[in-house]
Amino acid sequence: MNKLALALALSATALAACSTASGPTFSASELQPSDGVRTFQVDCHGLLSGPQTCMKAARKICGDQPVRTVDSARALRDKSDPAMLVFQCGAAPAPVARAAVPETLAPVTVPVEHLRLSGDTLFATGQAALTPTARASLDKLLGEREDITYSQVVVTGYTDSVGSDAYNLVLSQRRAQSVASYLKAQGLRGGSWSVTGRGKVDPAATNATPEGRASNRRVEISLIR
Repeated sequence: MNKLALALALSATALAACSTASGPTFSASELQPSDGVRTFQVDCHGLLSGPQTCMKAARKICGDQPVRTVDSARALRDKSDPAMLVFQCGAAPAPVARAAVPETLAPVTVPVEHLRLSGDTLFATGQAALTPTARASLDKLLGEREDITYSQVVVTGYTDSVGSDAYNLVLSQRRAQSVASYLKAQGLRGGSWSVTGRGKVDPAATNATPEGRASNRRVEISLIR
């Protein structure tokens, strides 16, 4: 701390006189705060110190600026008069506005229904026409959703691994289109439709067994609200 003798009267002579027993004793110093704002400390411990001695000294230092108290300690003999006063001159700086934190919105969960039709009862071998069993399954689906409008309907066809890639890709596309066309014709309401054939990719089961291959010959339907 760099002690600075600050004049609390009109001259240095007056300050010296105050340090004698004939008047109140006070000493003033300037502190070095980390924020760079000029800060002063006045100590008033003289026997003749009266009420508001430190505050009067602070007002002399600040001149025509208001005294802004930072910290104070009260004398033992007078509980209402601070015997040490740390202060700054001038009005308090305006509080720094905190940047508004954008509200984090919870992610919106879009309801999606996933349905799968698989097995040899949907289509005849190598064919894309719906069997009566397939139409019955789709009619059940439609009956349970006749009052619902979906934003998107996705229909994807798959095959097993038997046959060439090109053949299976075309067959899966034709089967997916058959399902989508039937759903549309029977009144399923969808804002947009996506119909895709994927061939033998993404098998749902092993292609090493007849049961697994039957599971892979499938059409999957996603209904998005």
